[in-house]
Amino acid sequence: MILALSVGTIIAAAGLLWAGGTGSRVLATHGAAGTGHNGDHPRSSRNSTSFMARHWRRNRAVEAALWVTLVRRLAALLNAGRTPSAVFGQASRAVGQGPANPTAVWIDRLCREVHAASELGVPVSVTLGRIAHTTPDVSDHELARWARSVSVQLAACWEISERSGASLSKTLNGLGDSVESQIDAQAARESALAGPRATVRVLAWLPVLALGLGMLMGTDPITTLITTPWGRIALIAGAVLTVAGRLWTRQLMRHAEGVDGP
Repeated sequence: MILALSVGTIIAAAGLLWAGGTGSRVLATHGAAGTGHNGDHPRSSRNSTSFMARHWRRNRAVEAALWVTLVRRLAALLNAGRTPSAVFGQASRAVGQGPANPTAVWIDRLCREVHAASELGVPVSVTLGRIAHTTPDVSDHELARWARSVSVQLAACWEISERSGASLSKTLNGLGDSVESQIDAQAARESALAGPRATVRVLAWLPVLALGLGMLMGTDPITTLITTPWGRIALIAGAVLTVAGRLWTRQLMRHAEGVDGP
């Protein structure tokens, strides 16, 4: 019984370590950023995509780069002579040509809402500003920040153009360069922090592995920790120090990666 429990503990800990590794952020080039969402897919496809995105590895760099693709596509359509109120309709059709992911679905929804509102006479900047203050349904906190940030900047570009008559395509090209540089910087931070994250994850699960190894050796540390006064003290102290260490290292990571950006 003890042997089976020990083996199960070790297997569970290994599984958690593996799951944490597969859920880590993955760096990617922007060449794959042209993916999008097919608007003709049924609702079940969107739901299954969202479910899979919550539980399996996501390429956040590629999804964030979809915003660069959108901005540059809007600028290209404006240069081609499309009206500022009509470019979102054509951008929505272009987004629907690629495979679905939560960010592509949100971008498609944004384009459709802005286009529909502009046909009713609502200024593009007003609709973009309203959408920027909603919670993006992208199933990821970091990608939600990207969605809000780019939406706010798009609204500012349209508002400046509507009020001053400035060239909207040039403004959007500048915004595209800015967002792309932010994605590059984020990718560099992720690469630099990949090693420390792996170290923190391994250290966090070492106590669990130590308990399993102790039981395999026949020392029965779990009974000692639960039934003896010094064992309870050690258990409480270890739990408190482990939680404090996790909170401290998490805070260090958040400062290092610039959690307040983009």
